[in-house]
Amino acid sequence: MALSAPSVVIFGSARPVTCAIMDYSRRLCDAINAQRPGFVTIETIEPDRPFAFVGAVAKVLREGRIAHFQLPVEGWGNSVLPGSALMAARLATRKGKIAVTLHEWKSLNRLRYLSMIPDLLATDGFVFVSPQQYEAFQETPLASDAKKRAAPVIPIGPNIMPARIDPDRVAQERVKALGEGARRADIVVGYFGVLYASKRPDLLLQVVKALHEGGDKARLLVCGDFLWDKPQDREAFFALARELGVWDWLDFRGRIDDESELMATLSASDVFLLPYSDGISARRGSFQAVSQLAIPLVSTLPERADEFDLAPALKAKIESPATVLRPIGASPEVFAQAVQEAVARKDAAFGVSLDEAWTRAATEHLAFYDRLIAGERTA
Repeated sequence: MALSAPSVVIFGSARPVTCAIMDYSRRLCDAINAQRPGFVTIETIEPDRPFAFVGAVAKVLREGRIAHFQLPVEGWGNSVLPGSALMAARLATRKGKIAVTLHEWKSLNRLRYLSMIPDLLATDGFVFVSPQQYEAFQETPLASDAKKRAAPVIPIGPNIMPARIDPDRVAQERVKALGEGARRADIVVGYFGVLYASKRPDLLLQVVKALHEGGDKARLLVCGDFLWDKPQDREAFFALARELGVWDWLDFRGRIDDESELMATLSASDVFLLPYSDGISARRGSFQAVSQLAIPLVSTLPERADEFDLAPALKAKIESPATVLRPIGASPEVFAQAVQEAVARKDAAFGVSLDEAWTRAATEHLAFYDRLIAGERTA
Protein backbone atom coordinates (compact mmCIF):
# COMPACT_ATOMS: atom_id res chain seq x y z
CA MET A 1 0.00 0.00 0.00
CA ALA A 2 1.39 3.40 -1.00
CA LEU A 3 2.47 5.60 1.85
CA SER A 4 0.96 9.09 1.96
CA ALA A 5 3.22 10.60 4.62
CA PRO A 6 5.63 11.97 5.50
CA SER A 7 5.90 14.22 2.48
CA VAL A 8 9.00 15.30 0.60
CA VAL A 9 10.37 18.81 0.25
CA ILE A 10 12.77 19.39 -2.62
CA PHE A 11 15.01 22.34 -1.79
CA GLY A 12 16.48 24.57 -4.46
CA SER A 13 17.52 28.01 -5.59
CA ALA A 14 15.16 30.91 -6.28
CA ARG A 15 17.63 32.65 -8.56
CA PRO A 16 15.83 33.73 -11.74
CA VAL A 17 18.59 32.54 -14.10
CA THR A 18 20.36 29.43 -12.96
CA CYS A 19 21.20 25.96 -14.17
CA ALA A 20 18.61 23.47 -15.39
CA ILE A 21 18.58 21.55 -12.11
CA MET A 22 15.70 23.67 -10.81
CA ASP A 23 13.79 23.09 -14.04
CA TYR A 24 14.38 19.40 -13.43
CA SER A 25 13.13 19.69 -9.84
CA ARG A 26 9.87 21.30 -10.92
CA ARG A 27 9.26 18.68 -13.60
CA LEU A 28 9.98 15.91 -11.12
CA CYS A 29 7.65 17.43 -8.53
CA ASP A 30 4.81 17.65 -11.05
CA ALA A 31 5.35 14.08 -12.23
CA ILE A 32 5.40 12.64 -8.71
CA ASN A 33 2.31 14.57 -7.65
CA ALA A 34 0.49 13.30 -10.73
CA GLN A 35 0.86 9.81 -9.24
CA ARG A 36 0.57 10.71 -5.57
CA PRO A 37 -1.11 14.14 -5.25
CA GLY A 38 0.45 16.55 -2.80
CA PHE A 39 3.29 14.24 -1.85
CA VAL A 40 6.12 16.55 -2.96
CA THR A 41 6.57 20.30 -2.62
CA ILE A 42 9.42 22.62 -3.60
CA GLU A 43 10.92 25.20 -1.28
CA THR A 44 13.42 27.74 -2.56
CA ILE A 45 16.00 29.12 -0.16
CA GLU A 46 19.17 31.14 -0.53
CA PRO A 47 22.49 30.99 1.34
CA ASP A 48 22.60 34.74 1.99
CA ARG A 49 20.30 34.01 4.98
CA PRO A 50 22.19 31.12 6.60
CA PHE A 51 20.08 30.74 9.74
CA ALA A 52 16.85 30.74 7.76
CA PHE A 53 18.46 28.32 5.31
CA VAL A 54 19.39 25.74 7.95
CA GLY A 55 16.20 26.39 9.87
CA ALA A 56 14.02 25.58 6.86
CA VAL A 57 15.73 22.22 6.40
CA ALA A 58 15.63 21.43 10.13
CA LYS A 59 11.90 22.24 10.25
CA VAL A 60 11.18 19.68 7.52
CA LEU A 61 13.24 17.04 9.32
CA ARG A 62 11.63 17.73 12.71
CA GLU A 63 8.25 17.11 11.08
CA GLY A 64 9.47 13.66 10.06
CA ARG A 65 9.56 14.51 6.37
CA ILE A 66 12.21 14.00 3.71
CA ALA A 67 14.48 16.92 2.79
CA HIS A 68 15.67 16.30 -0.76
CA PHE A 69 18.57 18.30 -2.19
CA GLN A 70 19.69 18.37 -5.82
CA LEU A 71 23.47 18.86 -5.80
CA PRO A 72 25.36 20.74 -6.98
CA VAL A 73 23.01 23.67 -7.53
CA GLU A 74 24.71 26.28 -9.67
CA GLY A 75 22.23 28.91 -8.51
CA TRP A 76 24.13 29.07 -5.23
CA GLY A 77 27.24 30.26 -7.01
CA ASN A 78 30.44 29.88 -5.03
CA SER A 79 28.80 29.73 -1.61
CA VAL A 80 29.94 26.79 0.50
CA LEU A 81 26.88 26.95 2.78
CA PRO A 82 24.72 24.56 0.71
CA GLY A 83 27.40 21.94 1.23
CA SER A 84 27.01 22.07 5.02
CA ALA A 85 23.35 23.03 5.52
CA LEU A 86 22.16 19.43 5.67
CA MET A 87 24.74 18.52 8.27
CA ALA A 88 23.80 21.55 10.36
CA ALA A 89 20.12 20.64 10.14
CA ARG A 90 20.87 17.01 11.03
CA LEU A 91 22.72 18.12 14.15
CA ALA A 92 19.55 19.93 15.20
CA THR A 93 17.35 16.81 15.01
CA ARG A 94 17.49 13.08 14.45
CA LYS A 95 14.05 13.01 12.89
CA GLY A 96 13.22 12.87 9.20
CA LYS A 97 15.39 11.68 6.34
CA ILE A 98 17.83 13.41 4.03
CA ALA A 99 18.00 12.54 0.34
CA VAL A 100 20.50 13.89 -2.18
CA THR A 101 20.51 13.59 -5.94
CA LEU A 102 24.06 13.96 -7.22
CA HIS A 103 23.78 15.29 -10.76
CA GLU A 104 27.55 15.46 -10.98
CA TRP A 105 30.29 13.62 -9.22
CA LYS A 106 33.02 12.56 -11.57
CA SER A 107 33.64 16.07 -12.90
CA LEU A 108 33.28 18.06 -9.66
CA ASN A 109 36.07 20.55 -9.08
CA ARG A 110 38.03 20.10 -5.88
CA LEU A 111 36.59 23.14 -4.05
CA ARG A 112 33.01 22.07 -4.69
CA TYR A 113 33.85 18.50 -3.70
CA LEU A 114 35.33 19.64 -0.40
CA SER A 115 32.42 21.99 0.31
CA MET A 116 29.89 19.16 -0.11
CA ILE A 117 31.53 16.68 2.29
CA PRO A 118 29.42 17.58 5.37
CA ASP A 119 26.15 17.20 3.44
CA LEU A 120 27.20 13.86 2.00
CA LEU A 121 28.06 12.53 5.44
CA ALA A 122 24.60 13.53 6.70
CA THR A 123 22.68 11.96 3.80
CA ASP A 124 20.44 8.93 4.32
CA GLY A 125 19.95 8.04 0.67
CA PHE A 126 21.46 9.00 -2.68
CA VAL A 127 20.06 9.15 -6.21
CA PHE A 128 22.10 9.33 -9.43
CA VAL A 129 20.94 10.36 -12.87
CA SER A 130 23.41 8.31 -14.89
CA PRO A 131 25.45 5.09 -14.48
CA GLN A 132 28.62 7.10 -15.10
CA GLN A 133 28.09 9.24 -12.00
CA TYR A 134 26.94 6.25 -9.93
CA GLU A 135 30.03 4.20 -10.69
CA ALA A 136 32.38 7.10 -10.00
CA PHE A 137 30.71 7.53 -6.58
CA GLN A 138 31.42 3.92 -5.63
CA GLU A 139 35.04 4.88 -4.94
CA THR A 140 34.26 7.60 -2.40
CA PRO A 141 34.93 7.00 1.33
CA LEU A 142 32.22 9.56 2.20
CA ALA A 143 29.38 7.02 2.26
CA SER A 144 29.03 3.46 3.48
CA ASP A 145 29.15 0.60 1.00
CA ALA A 146 25.50 -0.14 1.75
CA LYS A 147 24.43 3.40 0.92
CA LYS A 148 26.46 3.41 -2.25
CA ARG A 149 25.03 0.11 -3.45
CA ALA A 150 21.47 1.09 -2.55
CA ALA A 151 21.56 4.34 -4.52
CA PRO A 152 19.24 4.04 -7.54
CA VAL A 153 20.13 5.34 -10.97
CA ILE A 154 17.07 7.24 -12.20
CA PRO A 155 17.54 8.86 -15.63
CA ILE A 156 16.15 12.36 -15.88
CA GLY A 157 13.34 13.37 -18.15
CA PRO A 158 13.54 16.39 -20.45
CA ASN A 159 13.08 19.81 -18.86
CA ILE A 160 11.54 21.00 -22.11
CA MET A 161 8.59 19.06 -23.51
CA PRO A 162 7.53 20.34 -26.94
CA ALA A 163 3.83 20.91 -27.24
CA ARG A 164 2.52 21.64 -30.72
CA ILE A 165 5.14 23.71 -32.52
CA ASP A 166 3.60 26.42 -34.68
CA PRO A 167 5.07 26.04 -38.20
CA ASP A 168 4.41 29.70 -38.98
CA ARG A 169 6.39 30.73 -35.93
CA VAL A 170 9.22 28.41 -36.96
CA ALA A 171 9.25 29.98 -40.44
CA GLN A 172 9.48 33.45 -38.88
CA GLU A 173 12.35 32.38 -36.64
CA ARG A 174 14.07 30.75 -39.59
CA VAL A 175 14.00 33.99 -41.57
CA LYS A 176 15.33 35.88 -38.55
CA ALA A 177 18.12 33.40 -37.89
CA LEU A 178 19.26 33.22 -41.49
CA GLY A 179 19.51 36.98 -41.90
CA GLU A 180 19.62 38.68 -45.26
CA GLY A 181 21.89 40.20 -47.86
CA ALA A 182 25.62 39.73 -47.41
CA ARG A 183 25.02 38.41 -43.92
CA ARG A 184 22.56 35.71 -44.92
CA ALA A 185 23.71 32.40 -43.45
CA ASP A 186 24.04 29.09 -45.27
CA ILE A 187 23.81 27.09 -42.03
CA VAL A 188 22.15 27.91 -38.72
CA VAL A 189 24.04 26.12 -35.94
CA GLY A 190 21.79 25.88 -32.90
CA TYR A 191 22.84 25.64 -29.27
CA PHE A 192 20.55 25.15 -26.27
CA GLY A 193 21.41 25.20 -22.59
CA VAL A 194 23.21 27.06 -19.85
CA LEU A 195 26.69 28.13 -20.89
CA TYR A 196 29.65 27.25 -18.68
CA ALA A 197 33.03 25.58 -19.04
CA SER A 198 31.88 21.99 -19.65
CA LYS A 199 29.59 23.21 -22.44
CA ARG A 200 32.65 24.79 -24.15
CA PRO A 201 31.21 28.10 -25.34
CA ASP A 202 34.57 29.09 -26.82
CA LEU A 203 34.51 26.03 -29.07
CA LEU A 204 31.06 26.99 -30.37
CA LEU A 205 32.51 30.23 -31.72
CA GLN A 206 35.65 28.55 -33.02
CA VAL A 207 33.57 26.06 -35.00
CA VAL A 208 31.60 28.90 -36.58
CA LYS A 209 34.89 30.52 -37.58
CA ALA A 210 36.15 27.22 -39.03
CA LEU A 211 32.95 26.86 -41.06
CA HIS A 212 33.41 30.34 -42.50
CA GLU A 213 37.01 29.60 -43.35
CA GLY A 214 35.79 26.50 -45.17
CA GLY A 215 33.33 28.51 -47.24
CA ASP A 216 30.13 28.01 -45.22
CA LYS A 217 28.51 31.14 -43.85
CA ALA A 218 27.29 29.78 -40.53
CA ARG A 219 25.33 31.60 -37.87
CA LEU A 220 25.39 30.47 -34.24
CA LEU A 221 21.92 30.60 -32.66
CA VAL A 222 22.24 30.49 -28.87
CA CYS A 223 19.16 29.80 -26.75
CA GLY A 224 20.58 29.94 -23.24
CA ASP A 225 22.67 32.14 -21.02
CA PHE A 226 25.62 32.13 -18.66
CA LEU A 227 25.30 31.56 -14.92
CA TRP A 228 23.88 34.55 -13.05
CA ASP A 229 26.89 34.82 -10.75
CA LYS A 230 29.42 34.88 -13.59
CA PRO A 231 28.44 37.82 -15.84
CA GLN A 232 32.07 38.19 -16.81
CA ASP A 233 31.80 34.91 -18.71
CA ARG A 234 29.16 36.39 -21.01
CA GLU A 235 31.30 39.43 -21.71
CA ALA A 236 34.31 37.19 -22.40
CA PHE A 237 32.18 35.16 -24.83
CA PHE A 238 31.12 38.29 -26.70
CA ALA A 239 34.71 39.54 -26.74
CA LEU A 240 35.89 36.25 -28.21
CA ALA A 241 33.21 36.47 -30.91
CA ARG A 242 34.58 39.85 -31.92
CA GLU A 243 38.18 38.63 -31.74
CA LEU A 244 37.40 35.66 -34.01
CA GLY A 245 35.51 37.87 -36.44
CA VAL A 246 32.17 36.10 -35.99
CA TRP A 247 30.31 38.71 -33.96
CA ASP A 248 27.99 39.46 -36.88
CA TRP A 249 27.26 35.73 -37.11
CA LEU A 250 26.18 35.34 -33.49
CA ASP A 251 22.45 35.34 -32.73
CA PHE A 252 22.40 35.33 -28.93
CA ARG A 253 18.82 34.98 -27.66
CA GLY A 254 19.60 34.24 -24.01
CA ARG A 255 17.28 32.18 -21.82
CA ILE A 256 13.78 31.76 -23.28
CA ASP A 257 11.31 30.77 -20.58
CA ASP A 258 8.26 30.23 -22.80
CA GLU A 259 8.54 26.64 -24.04
CA SER A 260 6.56 27.18 -27.24
CA GLU A 261 8.75 30.14 -28.17
CA LEU A 262 11.89 28.23 -27.26
CA MET A 263 11.09 25.15 -29.32
CA ALA A 264 9.98 27.23 -32.30
CA THR A 265 13.25 29.16 -32.12
CA LEU A 266 15.36 26.01 -31.83
CA SER A 267 13.45 24.49 -34.75
CA ALA A 268 14.91 27.20 -36.97
CA SER A 269 18.30 25.45 -36.73
CA ASP A 270 19.86 23.28 -39.42
CA VAL A 271 21.94 21.39 -36.88
CA PHE A 272 22.58 21.40 -33.15
CA LEU A 273 26.10 21.58 -31.72
CA LEU A 274 26.55 20.38 -28.12
CA PRO A 275 30.29 19.79 -27.55
CA TYR A 276 30.25 18.57 -23.94
CA SER A 277 33.70 18.34 -22.37
CA ASP A 278 32.76 15.09 -20.60
CA GLY A 279 30.96 13.48 -23.52
CA ILE A 280 27.29 13.34 -24.35
CA SER A 281 25.28 11.60 -21.65
CA ALA A 282 21.76 10.75 -20.56
CA ARG A 283 21.95 13.29 -17.72
CA ARG A 284 22.20 16.27 -20.07
CA GLY A 285 18.84 18.05 -20.20
CA SER A 286 19.93 20.15 -23.17
CA PHE A 287 20.53 17.01 -25.20
CA GLN A 288 17.19 15.57 -24.14
CA ALA A 289 15.39 18.73 -25.21
CA VAL A 290 16.84 18.94 -28.72
CA SER A 291 16.63 15.17 -29.25
CA GLN A 292 12.87 15.59 -29.51
CA LEU A 293 13.27 17.66 -32.68
CA ALA A 294 13.91 16.18 -36.14
CA ILE A 295 17.14 18.13 -36.57
CA PRO A 296 20.68 16.77 -37.04
CA LEU A 297 23.01 16.79 -34.04
CA VAL A 298 26.75 17.07 -33.50
CA SER A 299 28.21 16.29 -30.10
CA THR A 300 31.05 14.49 -28.34
CA LEU A 301 31.41 10.75 -27.89
CA PRO A 302 30.01 9.37 -24.62
CA GLU A 303 32.58 8.24 -22.08
CA ARG A 304 30.79 4.91 -21.64
CA ALA A 305 29.60 2.51 -24.32
CA ASP A 306 26.52 1.68 -22.22
CA GLU A 307 25.66 5.30 -21.37
CA PHE A 308 22.25 5.10 -23.04
CA ASP A 309 21.26 1.53 -22.22
CA LEU A 310 18.68 2.81 -19.72
CA ALA A 311 17.27 5.29 -22.24
CA PRO A 312 16.43 3.45 -25.49
CA ALA A 313 14.84 6.50 -27.15
CA LEU A 314 17.98 8.57 -26.61
CA LYS A 315 20.09 5.63 -27.75
CA ALA A 316 18.13 5.64 -31.02
CA LYS A 317 18.85 9.34 -31.44
CA ILE A 318 22.56 8.78 -30.81
CA GLU A 319 22.66 6.00 -33.40
CA SER A 320 20.86 8.05 -36.05
CA PRO A 321 22.83 8.70 -39.27
CA ALA A 322 22.05 12.39 -38.72
CA THR A 323 23.89 12.37 -35.38
CA VAL A 324 27.64 12.83 -35.72
CA LEU A 325 29.85 12.34 -32.67
CA ARG A 326 33.48 13.33 -32.38
CA PRO A 327 36.17 12.83 -29.70
CA ILE A 328 36.14 15.33 -26.85
CA GLY A 329 39.53 16.71 -27.82
CA ALA A 330 38.75 17.16 -31.53
CA SER A 331 39.73 20.45 -33.14
CA PRO A 332 37.24 23.13 -34.25
CA GLU A 333 37.96 22.10 -37.84
CA VAL A 334 36.94 18.50 -37.07
CA PHE A 335 33.72 19.67 -35.47
CA ALA A 336 33.07 21.96 -38.42
CA GLN A 337 33.40 18.98 -40.75
CA ALA A 338 31.00 17.06 -38.49
CA VAL A 339 28.48 19.89 -38.80
CA GLN A 340 28.71 19.65 -42.59
CA GLU A 341 28.25 15.87 -42.47
CA ALA A 342 25.24 16.12 -40.19
CA VAL A 343 23.55 18.76 -42.34
CA ALA A 344 24.13 16.62 -45.43
CA ARG A 345 22.17 13.84 -43.70
CA LYS A 346 19.28 16.02 -42.56
CA ASP A 347 16.74 13.85 -44.38
CA ALA A 348 17.60 11.04 -41.94
CA ALA A 349 17.02 13.19 -38.85
CA PHE A 350 14.14 12.37 -36.53
CA GLY A 351 12.85 13.44 -33.16
CA VAL A 352 12.25 10.95 -30.36
CA SER A 353 9.38 10.82 -27.91
CA LEU A 354 10.31 11.14 -24.25
CA ASP A 355 6.76 11.41 -22.96
CA GLU A 356 7.17 8.44 -20.61
CA ALA A 357 10.46 9.57 -19.13
CA TRP A 358 8.98 11.60 -16.29
CA THR A 359 6.37 8.96 -15.48
CA ARG A 360 9.15 6.41 -15.11
CA ALA A 361 11.30 8.82 -13.07
CA ALA A 362 8.38 9.59 -10.75
CA THR A 363 7.63 5.91 -10.16
CA GLU A 364 11.25 5.15 -9.30
CA HIS A 365 11.53 8.18 -7.01
CA LEU A 366 8.41 7.15 -5.14
CA ALA A 367 9.90 3.70 -4.58
CA PHE A 368 13.09 5.36 -3.32
CA TYR A 369 11.17 7.67 -0.96
CA ASP A 370 9.07 4.81 0.36
CA ARG A 371 12.20 2.86 1.28
CA LEU A 372 13.44 5.86 3.28
CA ILE A 373 10.05 6.39 4.90
CA ALA A 374 9.82 2.74 5.86
CA GLY A 375 12.97 3.17 7.92
CA GLU A 376 15.39 1.35 5.64
CA ARG A 377 18.17 3.69 6.65
CA THR A 378 21.32 2.24 5.16
CA ALA A 379 24.38 2.58 7.29
